[in-house]
Amino acid sequence: MLLCSKIMANGHGLSRTLIRNAQGVLLDWDTRQKSRFDAVTDDGCAIGVFLSRGTTVRGGDVLIAEDGRLIRVDAAPQQVLKITTCQTHGTPFDLIRAAYHLGNRHVPIELTPTYLHIEPDHVLADMLRAMHLIVTAVQAPFEPESGAYSEHGHGHGHGATHAHGDSDHPHPHGDHPPMATDMGTTNLLALLWLASPALPVGGFSYSEGLEAAIEHGFVHDEHSAGDWLIDQLHLSQARGDMALMAHAIPAWQNHDTAKLQTLAEWVMMTRESAEMRLQTEQMGRSLLDWLRNQQNTSREALAFCAQLPPSYPLVMSLALSLSRPALADALQAYAFGWSENMTQAAIKTVPIGQNAGQRILARLATAIPDAVAEAMALPEQAIQAFTPRLAILSARHETQYSRLFRS
Repeated sequence: MLLCSKIMANGHGLSRTLIRNAQGVLLDWDTRQKSRFDAVTDDGCAIGVFLSRGTTVRGGDVLIAEDGRLIRVDAAPQQVLKITTCQTHGTPFDLIRAAYHLGNRHVPIELTPTYLHIEPDHVLADMLRAMHLIVTAVQAPFEPESGAYSEHGHGHGHGATHAHGDSDHPHPHGDHPPMATDMGTTNLLALLWLASPALPVGGFSYSEGLEAAIEHGFVHDEHSAGDWLIDQLHLSQARGDMALMAHAIPAWQNHDTAKLQTLAEWVMMTRESAEMRLQTEQMGRSLLDWLRNQQNTSREALAFCAQLPPSYPLVMSLALSLSRPALADALQAYAFGWSENMTQAAIKTVPIGQNAGQRILARLATAIPDAVAEAMALPEQAIQAFTPRLAILSARHETQYSRLFRS
């Protein structure tokens, strides 16, 4: 048996001809996600692959045998579920929702601009069909996304043919972010990332008045919790922060610092309780720190943002502006992330079960497109923050005796 203990990601540095003429080994995803396995090449040679633990092998990678032989890895076609939007009633946001829910379940996903691939799972297939997506069993190579910190950062399944080290990067960076500027795979990932409750900004620690609404009896079961959050989405988010972001996102893209200054001041003047102000300041600072660590934002934008009063809507607008998505897609991603956090708050405090939480989230997801349209239609001078009951409840929550959420 021939031992292979080295790997060249995507054959980087080798000529295409050399890779094409190398021996091939056909491997499915179950094998390629292991760092140690036995296989047989196309010409019948038995090989033993012994790589560093945690190494994932991708189609197009080249293994180096102990005798110097090159062995090209080909991704074997296998049964996968292909997930697409309904051509009659679907929207691109449906794929974002699907990828979000699958990601929450830690399911390996192959992302493309027009479809998703996952491994066969009848439970997930039923869930996706219930979300009005088209799920079809097909035979295809499976190349799920890598983790953000893996060596194959964006996966080979999406046409990446170059490494991202500073010394051999074939295109200049300038100040533009490394995310895609069209509605492609990396743009989709950017929106999913920002909508994720795992984003380290502390959104999970605030109930935005919901815990006080439960304390005072306004919310007491699944139906009342859903009604409360739907009202909050339309009366508070759509008319206020989402409407502001509909103006702030293009302002960041157009470097309109005067408008951004005005919008930042509006946010701080319209927080109607100390708790609301604490939330926007803390989450704004945390998201700004996260952007600095991502190293995909220009120094000028970060410096200007740091000079503004710290607020979550303005910093989130900067983050959403980086990949230049359609404005409606950006606002829907933000709204879904907000909905997810608020639904989790309801599950913990009403309390209600996970299935009830999913029904509430489904109601919110159905309402999000109208809320986004409402936010985008508001001119800057019509943005408003007028939710007296929510403000009073938030203020009362500051001194509520027993509470789970931050104040």
